[in-house]
This record gives sequence, structure tokens and C-alpha cells, in this order.
Amino acid sequence: MRAYNDMYNLNYLVLRYFNVYGPRMDLHGVYTEVMVRWLDCIDRGTPPVIFVDGKQTMDFIYVEDVAFANILALKSDIREDVFNIGSGSETSLIELLNMILRLTGSSLKIEFREERKINPVRRRLSNTEKAEKMLKFKPRFTLEEGLKKLIEWRNKNLAVDL
Repeated sequence: MRAYNDMYNLNYLVLRYFNVYGPRMDLHGVYTEVMVRWLDCIDRGTPPVIFVDGKQTMDFIYVEDVAFANILALKSDIREDVFNIGSGSETSLIELLNMILRLTGSSLKIEFREERKINPVRRRLSNTEKAEKMLKFKPRFTLEEGLKKLIEWRNKNLAVDL
């Protein structure tokens, strides 16, 4: 991007999204997010699976907050810079799954399995200070609010698919 800027005077601003979730997520694909897979388990009445101990953490950001960050970036005069777009907080997978179980009213027990070698990263957390300071970006949705919207959208979408 810098080279293109130098050669063609093309301005840029990079937004590095963390774990985006929300309505219009892929519900049927190979790379469906863990949230959707767990909701599928709950619908089937099968125990949702967590690998290792569930203490792995991720930084989840609701899709409308990502859209908001894009608008702030477009309106900004800032150029040639990079910003992390996340919630700035980390949630363990066990916390996430327990929240999903509570929001869906499920009493299923979690099934723990051995660690897979596919993605051994134990912790993901964005530093959003720069985006807050320079773009005035702050997420507007809590994880629980976003999950409620995701679950509602998914339920409506699956009803249409049937």
C-alpha cells in the first residue's frame, strides 16, 4: 500500500478487524464461526464442544461496530495509518459459550476435548487506544447485546431456509 501510495499518490487507511460476528454471518460454510457451530449444537440438543479448557480468549467485535469504524475512517482526514478494530476486551471461550447457553435457555453440558493443532493461539486481544484517540472509535454494542441480535437473526434466517 505504501508503494502504491508512493507510485500513484493513492491514499490509504488500514482497519485491522478482530473477531467480527453478527447478522449475515455464514451459517453453512466450512469456516463457520464457533458461535454458529455452538448454536447448531444447541438446536440439535447435542453438547457443544470446547477444545482444551476453554480459557483461550478472543476479542469479539459486533458487525455494526465494524461498519461504524469504517464510516469514521472514511470521514477522517487521517492517511497512511493502521488501526485495530476490536472491542479492546477479551472473552474466554468458556465465558462465551456459557453466555450463549444462557441466552438460548439451554441446559446442555459442555463437552471438553483434546487440543487441536489447527489454531493453537491462546489469547487474542486488540489494542484499540489508537482508534479511540484518532478516529474516536468506541464499540457501541456489548458482547451480550450483539449475541442477542445474532441469535435473533439466525433464528429468523433458519426459519426461512426450512
